[in-house]
Amino acid sequence: MFEISTDAFGRFKRYTLEHSIVPLKIQFVPEQGGTLLSLIMEGEEVLDGCQTPEELDFNNWYKSGVLYPFPNRLKDGRFEWQGKTYEFPSNDATHQHALHGFGGQRPLEVMEVEVEDDHARIRLEGKYSGDHVHYPWPFTFGLTYELHAPNQLWVKLSLRNDSDVDIPAGLGWHPYFQLAEITAAHTLRLPQVEMVGVDARMIPTGKRYDYPGFLTPKLIGATVLDNCFAVPTTSLEVSAHLSGPRGTIRYWQETGKGKFNFLQVFTPPYGTSVALEPMTCNVDAFNNGEGLVTLAPGATLEAKAGVVYEVE
Repeated sequence: MFEISTDAFGRFKRYTLEHSIVPLKIQFVPEQGGTLLSLIMEGEEVLDGCQTPEELDFNNWYKSGVLYPFPNRLKDGRFEWQGKTYEFPSNDATHQHALHGFGGQRPLEVMEVEVEDDHARIRLEGKYSGDHVHYPWPFTFGLTYELHAPNQLWVKLSLRNDSDVDIPAGLGWHPYFQLAEITAAHTLRLPQVEMVGVDARMIPTGKRYDYPGFLTPKLIGATVLDNCFAVPTTSLEVSAHLSGPRGTIRYWQETGKGKFNFLQVFTPPYGTSVALEPMTCNVDAFNNGEGLVTLAPGATLEAKAGVVYEVE
């Protein structure tokens, strides 16, 4: 049977959802974007999450944060929509772009909890009133965590347009996985992908390239990755595999119209984990339109991703 409990995590309220028999557990903080702090599967911690309230409060790596109304980079923070120019504040010290929208630290509220013997689901929601001049359209964001015993986590993100005009929208999630002590000791296998070509400021050039580097399982070693990949959309989902001494996970993301059709892979310079980040749109999509969804009034953009611990 699954059980849910809460405790203090500094100034935050931390939620724990766990099974009473099998070693499957998550911890998250609704008031800080619903950020996932811990994911224990088959008794192993597989997530590189924020370890302290102070790290969560700052979270400059966006560890397991939700990304909306756009993921990744927006060139110079600027975009044009319906003949008007908008500008997000720059929060990218290296390239002076806007990164990841503004959802990662917005509070969410627990709206629904379902607890059964073999699965549990908790749905979070937060309303945005349109108070930022750089994104003046109200919407409702939703985040659902769903655990399936003995070894699965499903994550669903959604954004509903609450305004009376069409709005640009994109979603992303930013989990860091850790199955070895250092990044280099992980073995990675990616699906068939195309690498998005970028310029010196990490903005897409419009070109794409075949990327066979991890089509078969390969030790990451000295490889450095901070790349966006377009994934195939001919099936309902695509998967990547990551393994180390703590075991193997199969990470999957839903694909298709308006789903997670892009995957960012990032090996952070602090050198202990690997980020596998689903995105509904490309880098700088508010400008290049690649994967960008024009969301009509009342319409909802939603997509799922998940993690399965593979037992040999």
